[in-house]
Amino acid sequence: MAYLTIANSIQILRKIDGNQFQNMNGIIYKKPIYFFGNYEKNILLGLQELWKDPEYFIDTYYIPIKKKDEFKYVFEGGKPAYHVDASCDRLNSNFSNFEIPDEIRERGLDEVTKFRKWFKTNMHFLEKPEIFTMLLYHAFKIQVNPKAINYENSGVEEKENLSLLQIESRIDSILREAGKFWNENPSKQDIIRRFQKHTFLGYKSKEIENNDTHLSDKELKVFLINYDTKFKKPIKDLLIEYYRIKLNPDLQFEGRILEQLGFQCCSSCHGKKGNEIHNEVFDDINTTCIDMPNDDSLFLTPKNQKDILNELGW
Repeated sequence: MAYLTIANSIQILRKIDGNQFQNMNGIIYKKPIYFFGNYEKNILLGLQELWKDPEYFIDTYYIPIKKKDEFKYVFEGGKPAYHVDASCDRLNSNFSNFEIPDEIRERGLDEVTKFRKWFKTNMHFLEKPEIFTMLLYHAFKIQVNPKAINYENSGVEEKENLSLLQIESRIDSILREAGKFWNENPSKQDIIRRFQKHTFLGYKSKEIENNDTHLSDKELKVFLINYDTKFKKPIKDLLIEYYRIKLNPDLQFEGRILEQLGFQCCSSCHGKKGNEIHNEVFDDINTTCIDMPNDDSLFLTPKNQKDILNELGW
């Protein structure tokens, strides 16, 4: 039996031609949820299809994963991994991928490569945003909120072992809070109506186009991030957990199915199981393979790190 992370399940869906989603049936929840955009709805519908019947999903919707680096994220390219050991540290770890700032991408491939190397060395400073922001400016002369490049959490998060009824209760509670927020903030209703399906704009470094609200670009982004964090993201996480419990509690698949989806066996699982089929060692991770890296150099402080911190007053 093989296991897949939630993040890798979502990566499978990102490789599907958007037209394929039009053929998916079903609803995302028992009652309407109005603040999700089409892309968010498609991912939620697609997870249900994948987890409910993987073989049917492959035959009906799937386009094979292509090994392509789009130079959009810090960890990108390579081949995704599945796990054969349910207790594998990599399966049960948390990891985030990060979007490369537009300012860096516009400078060209060399700068993207430099940024990736720098980021992997300094990513432990994300726990101290003030320091990370200053180091980023010192290295690349750009000012970016670390939250703006945090793409997604992955791995298998700690579960509360909620029942389906408990999850429904939490979803309903958040939906009531969203309705209450709407009623109590008439001055924000037009903003919510216009941007509730596009809260991702709040995380972008570029200015939001056609912003004729009474808010500045910064204020609008803060509002969208807060709305996303308070209402949309919690409900998406709960819905994903709801589907998992209902359709495939352990995210178990047949190994051959995952190989059809373009995955290879996790090197850590391979070591534990004594599997000699795969011999390569993962020196890096990527968007689709959400394994924690073994390369400790990703977390080493460079020789001049102390000097830089001193220069910045830390």
